[in-house]
Amino acid sequence: MEKQPRYIVNQDTVLLMREYDSYGKQCTRVIEGKDWIFVDQTPLQVLAESMNYYGTNFKGAIEGARSILGKVHMCPIMVSQVQDICLFPHKSAGHPECIWFNHQHVLNTQPLGRHTLVELSNGHSIKVEARLSAFNSKKQKAGDLRRILFERTHTTQILYVEPKLEYIRDQKTGKLRLHNHL
Repeated sequence: MEKQPRYIVNQDTVLLMREYDSYGKQCTRVIEGKDWIFVDQTPLQVLAESMNYYGTNFKGAIEGARSILGKVHMCPIMVSQVQDICLFPHKSAGHPECIWFNHQHVLNTQPLGRHTLVELSNGHSIKVEARLSAFNSKKQKAGDLRRILFERTHTTQILYVEPKLEYIRDQKTGKLRLHNHL
């Protein structure tokens, strides 16, 4: 399979995982829909470049998510709020087996002993090394982040404007009277 030099995460991105090329270099395996893409960047490089593309950055996304969710270990990130792309890691971001899941593409989870079977929107499943409760907790935090950000940016706000008051001098009497401009 041909290796692409770069990749931008999009709404069809299902997950990102680390994979090594034939020379032992860290790269990324991307599942986009039903396609598999091999990228000549690490998962964190793919995320950083994708976020820069959407006008944000990785560090800011972590800080923002933690300000919303509290002190969360293995924090989810909004890659693009406009596109509603929220990814969460199933292990620490630096761990070689870390997979970044796009929250909207995780349909269901089932326990498999000490592992979890994750059913994806493309009709496939992947077995991950994580207990069901731990995986679902990370998935829930990503869902919370998406919901809270949506509510903060899509709720109707009522704006009350004070009427502009102006004093006008009456030409005949010379007295001041209050005039309302609204």
